[in-house]
Amino acid sequence: MPIASCGLRLDDEAVRVAVGLRPGLDLCVPHQCHCGSLVDARGLHSFVCKRAPGRSARHHALNDLIARSFASVEVPVTKKPPGCSERTGSDQML
Repeated sequence: MPIASCGLRLDDEAVRVAVGLRPGLDLCVPHQCHCGSLVDARGLHSFVCKRAPGRSARHHALNDLIARSFASVEVPVTKKPPGCSERTGSDQML
């Protein structure tokens, strides 16, 4: 990868993260973000962090591509893994 012919122009790391989000895999070592928040192993903080706005758009583009791929071979697909769309407080994801 990347596969430009199907619109996939993401680097290997972006693909790893996008694919790993679907089954809820641990994607990183827990650490402190540049904004000061703690990031757990699932790495969901990057979707709400004010200092990483471009990552969300890339994630959604790849998520759509993966969902269409599964749908084309009649595999049921849910675009939001459990826990990704839930919010606590004003803007924190679980």
